[in-house]
Amino acid sequence: MGDLAVKPATENRAAYLQSLIRDVQALERMIKEDRFEKGHQRIGAEQELCMVDTARQPSSLAFSLLPDLPRDFTFEIGQFNLEANLSPYELNNSALQKTEDQLRALLTTLKEVGAPQGIQPIITGILPTIRRQHLDLEHMTPLERFDVLNQGLTQLRGGAFEINIHGADELTTSLPSVMYEAANTSWQLHLQLDPRSFSEAYNWAQYIAAPVLAATANSPLLFGRELWHETRIALFQQSIDTRRSANQIRDRHNRVNFGREWLQDSPVQLFKDNITRFPLILTGDIQEDALKMLDEGRTPNLRALRLHNGTIYSWNRPCYGVGDDGQAHLRLENRYIPAGPTIKDQMANFAFWVGLMKGLPPRYLNLHETVSFQHAKSNFYRAARSSLYASLGWNGKHRPVRRIILEELLPLAAEGLQRCGFTSEQSASYLSIIERRVAGHANGACWTIRNFRNLRERYGAGVAVREVTDAMIQGQEVDIPVHEWPDIDAAQIYVFKKETTSIGRVMKTDLYTLNEQEPIGLAKAIMEWKRIRHLPIEDDHGNLKGLVTRTNLEAAAGVDDHEVVSAIMTRELITATQQTTLEEAARLMKQHRIGCMPVEREGQLIGLLTDSDFRVLFGNLW
Repeated sequence: MGDLAVKPATENRAAYLQSLIRDVQALERMIKEDRFEKGHQRIGAEQELCMVDTARQPSSLAFSLLPDLPRDFTFEIGQFNLEANLSPYELNNSALQKTEDQLRALLTTLKEVGAPQGIQPIITGILPTIRRQHLDLEHMTPLERFDVLNQGLTQLRGGAFEINIHGADELTTSLPSVMYEAANTSWQLHLQLDPRSFSEAYNWAQYIAAPVLAATANSPLLFGRELWHETRIALFQQSIDTRRSANQIRDRHNRVNFGREWLQDSPVQLFKDNITRFPLILTGDIQEDALKMLDEGRTPNLRALRLHNGTIYSWNRPCYGVGDDGQAHLRLENRYIPAGPTIKDQMANFAFWVGLMKGLPPRYLNLHETVSFQHAKSNFYRAARSSLYASLGWNGKHRPVRRIILEELLPLAAEGLQRCGFTSEQSASYLSIIERRVAGHANGACWTIRNFRNLRERYGAGVAVREVTDAMIQGQEVDIPVHEWPDIDAAQIYVFKKETTSIGRVMKTDLYTLNEQEPIGLAKAIMEWKRIRHLPIEDDHGNLKGLVTRTNLEAAAGVDDHEVVSAIMTRELITATQQTTLEEAARLMKQHRIGCMPVEREGQLIGLLTDSDFRVLFGNLW
């Protein structure tokens, strides 16, 4: 719908709503009269990605590349994101290869265009090096559509969007815009479906979503924290959640959702539910009259319906479209599979999902009669949290997801691909990647978590996310499936360029701090227990007020331990921002003969770098 000028929901509302209602009526009539393309089934895909600079940080220069790129590329909400829209192909034994060839050609072109700017693409669910500052509003792509979308959603929310995700680590933060959405990048898959059997296929897609997600998870990190194996699921749902916490009695729906029940009727019901449950965010000047076009024997574009549908982000989303030949079709969009880790991995994911969709066995045709929808929904979130380590409710039993995939779903996927004309050798070339990945607990999330933990323990989260990101890019360049990636050597000394590396990339963020009104005795105990030499002191609002060091404690040897720490702390501090280079930080620390550098953002402590950290990073060069 990129050719439709969007407007805020308050403008042209009545006329737009009338068009929206008539679009639904037209769609319902088209299904009853069987006015959809026959004899064809196509697949398609959208590749979302990030552009990074030589320091592996997200680069907002991506936005400036569009004029020099093929028309297949388009904007995303973040200036460091792009999306490539791949061509639809007839679903036969060459469709996946054609998709892969086009994707490789587009990414090669993107690399060539980005090289003079010093930036390159990376395909990963959440970029490990992304930081909170990259999601400030100044990094939003300056297009009216995104501005209107942001204003509409924030107005509905009535305040900041709050993120609260608990995994191995915890993340609690907020943002006064929808820019958290920019942290998510996916490999979105499309499959054309026959409207007459749409309900059965849609329900099957919902049921298999959990094991497919478990096999493909690739987004375990956000802001240097280890969260869900597929953190995108939680992050995206919370990033545009317009529901307010003040009224928890009302059972409101999230615009990003898995669904609430099986589809037992026409697919039109899904579009009706979206109109019924979700307020308008965007409108447009709709010129066509869908019902009149049907009367005239023409195919309507249903622009109003498609615009509203594009603001509801169900993980399996129904889509209406009109092909170049003027014939209408319905398709299912799979939105939960993350980008990456490699093109080979993504194509294996595509083959696995398409094979399963086409391999739907008769015993699952009436899922709504035999399986509780809550089981499917619960399974999905279990898979998002633990991927290949999850256990799911499946066919009345609780089973490890790996067994479900290896024993039941892979054979079904192979059978489904065979029905599409794939040879056994072609199917095996894709599905063997899934088999080895699942058997070895070796999806992208598992590899990332293992290497992140090893690096963080030795060097801290800043170094860990940078090195993990660098290894991801190397793996993508040689295009080795993730289950074959070697682990990063965490024993080596990582050498950074002091003059260009920012302190924000290597600082510690898991800090011990103390309130300024706490007793000196507590400061002594914490510093002894945790074997630290520097203890930042904050006020009740989290503002950095001072620093207690071992030198302070030695100088206050005669002071009562019940005295507050503000009485002995150092108040005049030399601090840095995330953008301060290591070279400048080192110069300041040596000039002022201090052993640590607190890092501030708007008066609040966000990190710390000590002379010991410098020795770990640079060895004798410090």
